[in-house]
Amino acid sequence: MPWSGVMRARPQEAVATTTTMDGVKVAVLLAAAAALLLLLPLALPPLPPPPTQLLFVPVVMLLLVASLAFCPTASSGGGSKLADADHGSFGTTGETGSPHLC
Repeated sequence: MPWSGVMRARPQEAVATTTTMDGVKVAVLLAAAAALLLLLPLALPPLPPPPTQLLFVPVVMLLLVASLAFCPTASSGGGSKLADADHGSFGTTGETGSPHLC
């Protein structure tokens, strides 16, 4: 058959490849993780308690993330319609406004 200059794709056989794990494999993996969590504290020596100031780090991070979640973003320039939109009423007296706390 002479070359016609047109390449045609040949139909490929469908290859069944799955990336999901069997339920048995997942159960074995979870059982192994649970066994490690139970046995490792018995084998490892106990650690001294952390300094008191270090215990406040997760609390400060939580407060920072919570404050950022409730603060609006700064609108840039000419005022977009989305930034100027009314977000619903912020009280029971009928005034409308943004429910942001910052």
